[in-house]
Amino acid sequence: MKNNLTFKIIGLMLLSDITESAGELLFKKAVLLTGIDHVAASNFITFLLKLAATPHLWLGILIYALNFVLWMAVLSRLDLSIAFPISNAAYVIVPFLSMITLHEHVPLIRWLGAALILAGVTLISRSPGKETATP
Repeated sequence: MKNNLTFKIIGLMLLSDITESAGELLFKKAVLLTGIDHVAASNFITFLLKLAATPHLWLGILIYALNFVLWMAVLSRLDLSIAFPISNAAYVIVPFLSMITLHEHVPLIRWLGAALILAGVTLISRSPGKETATP
């Protein structure tokens, strides 16, 4: 399989990361809208009913479906061992959007962790697609 990172493939991967991140944020917002801060066996059914009543959940599911289509397009063009690590920009997108939309505090240590992940992704993206064995 080809492992050339063209602008089209990078764009698909970025769109996939954005839709994944948006879906995660919508799921979190849906959970917050239930008003239940701790899910346990005693309130599980109530939680599910309240969760199902939030439009954020259904929009998140719809966006995840779009993410699935985008991800399948990426996988049709790249090996999974290349695509998966590179496409995880969500490690940076989610904390950033969580700060903006959910007003979550993201400490410096988490940003440093995300930077290390991105450094690893950069190394993976620069690796050759097929390793050749030497006799």
